[in-house]
Amino acid sequence: MKKLLALLILVAAATITAALIFLKPTAPEVTPQRPVPTVEIILVQPQSIQLMVRSQGTVMPRTETALSVEVSGRILEIADNFRAGGHIEADEVLLRIDPADYQAAVATRIADLASARLTLAQEEALAEQAVADWEALGEGTPSALTLRKPQLAVARARIDSAEAILRQAQRDLARTEVKAPYTGRVLSKTVDRGQYVTASPAAPIARIYATDSAEIRLPITEREATFLQTTAAERIDVRITKSNSIEPHIWHGKLSRMEATIDPASRLLYAVAEVQNPFKAPVLRRGQFVHAEITGKVMEQVYSIPRYALRSSDTVYIATADNTLQTRRVDIVKSDAKQVIIRAGLEPGERVVSSPIAYFIENMPVEVTETP
Repeated sequence: MKKLLALLILVAAATITAALIFLKPTAPEVTPQRPVPTVEIILVQPQSIQLMVRSQGTVMPRTETALSVEVSGRILEIADNFRAGGHIEADEVLLRIDPADYQAAVATRIADLASARLTLAQEEALAEQAVADWEALGEGTPSALTLRKPQLAVARARIDSAEAILRQAQRDLARTEVKAPYTGRVLSKTVDRGQYVTASPAAPIARIYATDSAEIRLPITEREATFLQTTAAERIDVRITKSNSIEPHIWHGKLSRMEATIDPASRLLYAVAEVQNPFKAPVLRRGQFVHAEITGKVMEQVYSIPRYALRSSDTVYIATADNTLQTRRVDIVKSDAKQVIIRAGLEPGERVVSSPIAYFIENMPVEVTETP
């Protein structure tokens, strides 16, 4: 009885399963519709664009000098502002060396000159006497030695020598006062009052720099160098700004020259900008890192698009008249993080896609909205 009941249950289960399989509804086939993406476009037109070359560099004085003494001696006085960071004026006395030995030397040379002049006067008198004696007693042609001409020449040469030595002694005396060669600032100083200094170019007493102008070496690529009018009679404008400045300020300089050598390590050229009176308020400081914008050539009939509208190194998407997408390779003159300047590859009035696209298929349909 139990076996028969189990058999009936199996048969019923099989029947129900077969009925569910053969009587299941058939699902209709639906072709999926690809969504049409919406894109933003930019209408491009040719225009004239002033190229700008951006770089950065370090502010350095155009004139910087290692200051040495020209005579030896002990320092008696030092100017109060002859300290690191001090402001100095042209011809200001920075320090004085003990002049006693040099004053004595001048006095000695004055005496030597007076002695030489006395000797010359004596020789001139003897020469006149020699001429008179020869005219009274001599016969024939007298020799130069007889007329004391060589002695006169020696006496005159001794005067020239004594005057030159006196001038040298006077210069040495004047050099006991070390004066500033120009208006500027003291970068560093290695001596002080009471110290004995020796006249040696290899042992400078201070380092100073002029404050009338500064130079900034700006690294640029060879391609960027072609954007600059380096042969123009009027020098190119350069805008200088501080790096990470709380209160932004713009200094205006000029591109003074292009260095002739390419750096073998970086393969870059250096443009040198000159800024007048940079160390006055608002001040640029020696060694300060700054950003620079160099005014370049004006490009005619070129197109400008945002950097994000560029799809690869030289490709953009174009929305055609029938609202489909096409790729277009373009000739790029210059690009940076914000802007791309295109010389060829676009036509006036064409629509360049500026919005991101999740996927791209050539000639895919799109809905177009113009970038606000």
